[in-house]
Amino acid sequence: MTRIVVSRALAIGATLQKVLVPWLLLFGRLWFGQSLFVHQIMTMATAHHALQSANPTLYVPSSVDAALHGIAPLLLAAGLLTRPTSLVLVILSEFHGLQGVGLYPEGAKLILLTWLVVFGPGALSLDALLRRGAGEIPLAPVRLVRNLYAWIGRYIPAGFLILVRIGAAAGLASAMLPVLQDGSGFPASGMAWLAALCACCIASGFMTRIFSGVAAAMIPLAGIAMSMDDRFAVLLIFLLLSAEGPGPFSLDALLIWIVSRLVPPEDDAISGDAPHIVVVGGGFGGVAVVQGLRHERCRITLIDRNNHHLFQPLLYQVATAALSAPQIATPIRSLFRNQPNVQVRLGEVTGVDVQAQEVVLGASRIRYDYLVLATGARHGYFGRDDWARSAPGLKSIPDAMSIRSRILRAFEEAENTGDEADRQACLTFVIVGGGPTGIELAGAIAELARHGLEQEYRSVDPSAARVILLQSGPRVLPAFPASLSEAAAQSLRALGVEVCLETKVTAVDASGVVAGDRYIPARTTLWAAGVTGSPAARWLGAPADASGRLIVGSDLSVPGLQNIYAIGDTALTLSWHGKPAPGLAPAAKQQGRYVARVITARIRRLRSPLPFQYRHLGSLATIGRQAAVADVGGIRISGAMAWWFWGAAHIAFLVGGRNRFAVILDWLWAYLTYRHSSRLITTTSSENDL
Repeated sequence: MTRIVVSRALAIGATLQKVLVPWLLLFGRLWFGQSLFVHQIMTMATAHHALQSANPTLYVPSSVDAALHGIAPLLLAAGLLTRPTSLVLVILSEFHGLQGVGLYPEGAKLILLTWLVVFGPGALSLDALLRRGAGEIPLAPVRLVRNLYAWIGRYIPAGFLILVRIGAAAGLASAMLPVLQDGSGFPASGMAWLAALCACCIASGFMTRIFSGVAAAMIPLAGIAMSMDDRFAVLLIFLLLSAEGPGPFSLDALLIWIVSRLVPPEDDAISGDAPHIVVVGGGFGGVAVVQGLRHERCRITLIDRNNHHLFQPLLYQVATAALSAPQIATPIRSLFRNQPNVQVRLGEVTGVDVQAQEVVLGASRIRYDYLVLATGARHGYFGRDDWARSAPGLKSIPDAMSIRSRILRAFEEAENTGDEADRQACLTFVIVGGGPTGIELAGAIAELARHGLEQEYRSVDPSAARVILLQSGPRVLPAFPASLSEAAAQSLRALGVEVCLETKVTAVDASGVVAGDRYIPARTTLWAAGVTGSPAARWLGAPADASGRLIVGSDLSVPGLQNIYAIGDTALTLSWHGKPAPGLAPAAKQQGRYVARVITARIRRLRSPLPFQYRHLGSLATIGRQAAVADVGGIRISGAMAWWFWGAAHIAFLVGGRNRFAVILDWLWAYLTYRHSSRLITTTSSENDL
């Protein structure tokens, strides 16, 4: 029991550190930035007064100081070059005196600046966004800086935290000492004694997170003669200590070491007796389930037919030659290299034996105690699966590579043919479906034809290509507000896309499409009109909706089947104000985290969580350069601002720093030059026809 309590405490501490520290550092950097900016304005006013009065006692900043204080607020706020910027400010504060850079004699701001030097700016910063990608650059200066940061992170924090704890404790005790000396009655004296207890515990590193949190709560209430800026600085120090923890040189660390060495373990967390959770599918939902169980005493088997986790929202950019496949995919095993209770199995599930509680994986079977089906969805052709060969959909990397080859080969065939009708058919691209995938494909193909391929062909003009978007409903993006649908349609037309609304496709073959009452000759037809559920419902013999999605209960379990859950595109759940949750990545991730909590409660025999409710974070779709639509928290924007927001959001949610860095570089290159770096035909025409 003692080891379990310690393990839970460590897990809570790690969660606090992961969740709170980045936000605290972000607030601290923003506050520092505005503080330095205000100080610079005051310094300029003082310098002007000094020059007017010729008073040598007034501080007049040098041009270097002025330049530093002009750019430092921006760098700190953005989290760019944070460590060197903070180090320069620390050095200048010592050289000119604390007043010289807007700090105060109490030193709280100086401690916070040094914190940024030692620990860095946190995850919510440009430095963090570029760090892992920059680590792949083999240049000597980059490698030297990387090694220096690694050395600082390895050897400095432990000693620095001791100094911060002692300094914070001494400051808290000295601030409360006058209250004790003047004999103030309770509650003032009671608060002073509590502050003294907090100071002793923080200095020694005993229950540091708890007592730092108590001290932080006392700062706004204590009757200390201190400016609001100073109060915020001191408050931020205690909050950071509460989130970061005391470090290895503390009573807390000593007690953890004693428990780990002297208290025998009750049982092995990954022994054969531990509950076995089988997760089928390594997409957003499946990965969220596994990550949500990282601290649980259980065995997890994650099964996927691919060895990579795919960031599907950017898959269309692989299909249109804007990105390469490795930039949006991460090996699944690398995601869980530090999670020892996970085993990854590469294979395709062909069935589930509900009675024996076994998953059928080829010739083998895997027994489960809990089963989570996160198998995603497939292309849906409304009963016309024979159209799939002529109008492929986009769900996987092989799909994207095949579509990219089709698109690029169409221009090559148009260049080679001497028949004008055949050339026009080669240069006609039809996209069926006006949802996010459809408009993103249409916009990307139009941009590629009009800006990415100019001056590369001699017999044809790529900009003369026709891109036709067919939508059976009255507007594109039907899940978006009507105003954004109209903005998206206008952006598509501005790119030269022919948007055909209320037009149903009745026939598709290799030579063209029958849409409404007309025939469109087209060598390239792409399907983005619908999806259907995986075979999961058939495996279980459970009820499903018309699209093949399993109908699940309020806790995402399959009714009538014990310990089986379905999430993401595999499931139909009326958890969005009585409506089905959308087939979006955020919905799958929320459902995955929820199922992890449900299973944790079942294992620990705790009360089950409240029924799942989907929280809509917003909807985004891009059409092309400087054109996108966004509906986030009721705020509806379109155009360039939505486009930049779309890019930032997708970069932030990409898995892996190297992928983020590579995508940023490719996007920047494409933005400046209109050139795509992934225009390779990697499949033969016969393979495309399969």
